[in-house]
Amino acid sequence: MSNGKLVILFGSPGSGKGTQALLLADKKKMTHLEASKILEKKFIKAKSEDVVKLDGTEYSLKEQERRWREGLLVEDGFVAHVMKESVEAAREDGLSVLVDGYPRTVGQVELALPFILSLYKVSDILVIYLEVGEEESFKRNSNRRVCSLMRHSIINLPETKDLTVCPVDGSSLEKRTLDKPETIKVRLKNFRKKTLPVIDYLESQKIQVSRIDGVGSISDVFFRILKEAEKFGI
Repeated sequence: MSNGKLVILFGSPGSGKGTQALLLADKKKMTHLEASKILEKKFIKAKSEDVVKLDGTEYSLKEQERRWREGLLVEDGFVAHVMKESVEAAREDGLSVLVDGYPRTVGQVELALPFILSLYKVSDILVIYLEVGEEESFKRNSNRRVCSLMRHSIINLPETKDLTVCPVDGSSLEKRTLDKPETIKVRLKNFRKKTLPVIDYLESQKIQVSRIDGVGSISDVFFRILKEAEKFGI
């Protein structure tokens, strides 16, 4: 068993989990794994013939990329494999691990949980659920931009609305395919129908879930999360 802890930051698209994960990982010196960026890195160089074979099933990387870009959920077996690789690598530095954007279905949890429990005691796993309504989620996603080089999210504020380059790395800003209005609607529907049941499943497995109000300033939400993390021993 690892001496570190595993924190899973959970929330709808646009709940702010990516931003909050960066803040928490930096503050508490945790290894941060963002599922969407890990998948995007897998897909960005994928060729039409690239296939991953897992337990007798073949997964076309281009087909998984298509699903991802259209706001559909990447197939459970494929994403479980990718995240398992990432968690194994992350543990090598000996730090606690912070995951955001995974798991997204009960099927993914069922595939991942035996592996996770081989690494962490149940008492060393915390799920932080950022609760944000769909209207607020849609507004946030619609206005989001990322930088083209390192994929930093640019917070939508009056001070940033005229920015054309990332203030961190100087690359141009762009909107993600995932943040088109029609794609956001698909993602929110999938979250409601397929991802929210993950919370009930995790609680049924005696894993601690802390619900946090995700509405408010970034700093206000962060201090709510920080309070829960410190109660947990992070």
